[in-house]
Amino acid sequence: MRKARWTAIAMLSVVVMAAGCGNENTDGKAADGTASGTTGATEKPARVAAPQGTLLERASGTWKYIATPSDTTLDTLTIKDGKAKAEGAKLSCTGTFVPVKDDKESATITYTCQGGKDGGRGLGHLKMKPDDSALVIDFDGPAGGWGGPVDSYRRA
Repeated sequence: MRKARWTAIAMLSVVVMAAGCGNENTDGKAADGTASGTTGATEKPARVAAPQGTLLERASGTWKYIATPSDTTLDTLTIKDGKAKAEGAKLSCTGTFVPVKDDKESATITYTCQGGKDGGRGLGHLKMKPDDSALVIDFDGPAGGWGGPVDSYRRA
């Protein structure tokens, strides 16, 4: 019996708190006489502005690698006018992004690296986060392989 009574009291407390007991009159006005804040209309969430410029224009700048660096990572990526320069501890590469004809939001790159080794990258596909705060280059890897590395960067 006590358990049922406590359950009923707890439920009543929740209902009273949710209803905002005593803060509005029945005519839809608050206690101070101003109109109530609830109009029945729901507020629309703020829209995120569409990205401005092409993918390569938005990607321009300096980027830092987000994972733990190794001998084959490219720790800093600089993109300017569609050209890329990427440097790591033991690897330095350059390349030019080529926009994909059918899609303004796609571009590919093939690095030319000092010493001729690109760390198993091959052809890379540039992708950006919708808010332009991060980018990824997803590499195909060597021909006949299972894929290459994914280089992930944040703005420096």
